Amino acid sequence: MTEFLVNRRDFLRTSAAAGGIIATSSFLGSTLSAQEATRARNSKIKGVILMYMEGGPSQLETFDPKPGSKNGGPTKAIETEVPGFTPAESLPLLAKKAKDLLLIKSMATREGNHSRGAYLMRTGFAPNPTIKHPSLGSMVAHQLGNPNFELPNFVKLRGSPFPAGYLGVDYNPFVISRPGAKIENLDYAKGVDKERMERRMKLVKEMEKDFAKERGEDAVQAHKAMYEKARRLMDSPLRKKFYLDDEPTEVRKAYGEGAFADSLIIARRLIETGVPAVEVVLGGWDTHDDNFKRVADLCKSMDQPWAALIDDLKKRGMYDSTLLVWMGEFGRTPRISPTDGRDHWPSNFCVVLGGGGVKSGQVIGETPEDGMTRGAKGEELLKDPIAPDRLYRTLGTMMDWDMAREFQAGNRPMWLTDKAVQPVEKIYK
Repeated sequence: MTEFLVNRRDFLRTSAAAGGIIATSSFLGSTLSAQEATRARNSKIKGVILMYMEGGPSQLETFDPKPGSKNGGPTKAIETEVPGFTPAESLPLLAKKAKDLLLIKSMATREGNHSRGAYLMRTGFAPNPTIKHPSLGSMVAHQLGNPNFELPNFVKLRGSPFPAGYLGVDYNPFVISRPGAKIENLDYAKGVDKERMERRMKLVKEMEKDFAKERGEDAVQAHKAMYEKARRLMDSPLRKKFYLDDEPTEVRKAYGEGAFADSLIIARRLIETGVPAVEVVLGGWDTHDDNFKRVADLCKSMDQPWAALIDDLKKRGMYDSTLLVWMGEFGRTPRISPTDGRDHWPSNFCVVLGGGGVKSGQVIGETPEDGMTRGAKGEELLKDPIAPDRLYRTLGTMMDWDMAREFQAGNRPMWLTDKAVQPVEKIYK
């Protein structure tokens, strides 16, 4: 009985920590009913894996190299069976997957600042001081997720949290900073087992009856839903999908070594289990100096895992129902700096799509031989430019999002994508 002899205010303040269930991630908001959740009606896409290249990957050392040109540097290109798909020599395995991918060479924005560019590419909207837009993962979780699923509907592997904005905390990402390692605060606190936790929760429920009389039922229901959601995660046998202990040796060998490889295996495990949205972050692309060596090393770290992911998804019959998205916040300048680097360049950069719903084996957009997008007289040289709002409208169309639904962001109506733009039909038709 001694465990119950605590001050009520202190207990309510610390009971979350006693179970060890809150600090892991901000996704633990409230549990929605199935009737409240939005569903994609006819989409064959069941899951999305976003590979986000933090820092802005150089298009000229990844998917749009310009060997032999004045801005090309030492990077050579690999010819593939898809015209125009000529990735850098440090991506030999992905070059063999040309028919499984769709390359956009002509993404273009005006945001050359890291935070603003990242916001725009993650949401499809420019930053606004009065509105917080949801990221791609949050939108997918909202549209494709199951509110009563035991695992979070949006998992982010590495990187900082990006809140779900006006969609609410239910769609915040569950962030794992060290993929494959033990997740902190996912287990019961030391000395607390299920039986003891049940006793504590009964006490909390009794206290909440009094609290509801004083403060209202809504706050109590939100608190209760948060605990129920957390307990489902803590008690779920599906927790093992966050780890790699039971993954066959041959599969791990196929993906290779490193955090990005481990993250993609975990992403596949989660998608296979029913998690609709996973974001995998690979940083280090802000190559203002020593660009060529640094980007080559980064490409080598992602080439084998990404190619293995395609093979793995195909083998499991999942490639046609899993959408892969590769992007960063912008590209790098065609001109090479005195420190062998490339600076920020939003005028043209690459996005790669694959898997579910994508008309793969094609290249959209064309860039000049020297990588510049403006001629001597200021004329536009980039062919078929695509802005982020059109990309998001396209992704929403492919997944059959309810894009007519209106949300409230403060006192302003908002929609998942910009209603004024048209999708890029050649991506999926």
